[in-house]
Amino acid sequence: MNINDKLRNNLIRKIQKLSTDKLSEIADLLNKIEIQFKSKDKTIKLAGSWKNIESDLFDDLTKNLHDSRSKDRQI
Repeated sequence: MNINDKLRNNLIRKIQKLSTDKLSEIADLLNKIEIQFKSKDKTIKLAGSWKNIESDLFDDLTKNLHDSRSKDRQI
């Protein structure tokens, strides 16, 4: 039996011993963890979209941002 199977079996034994209240808490916790992983995946995918951007456009969106906003306020 490999490490993953041992861990899974150990968790199953522990879960089987829990009260109904604790099971609900564990289910809520697992849902929160799943949501966090999905959120991180979305963030990572978004970050990857910047790698092929032209340097001039990247500079406008980052380094020159404050100047651009200042000019917009003056109008």
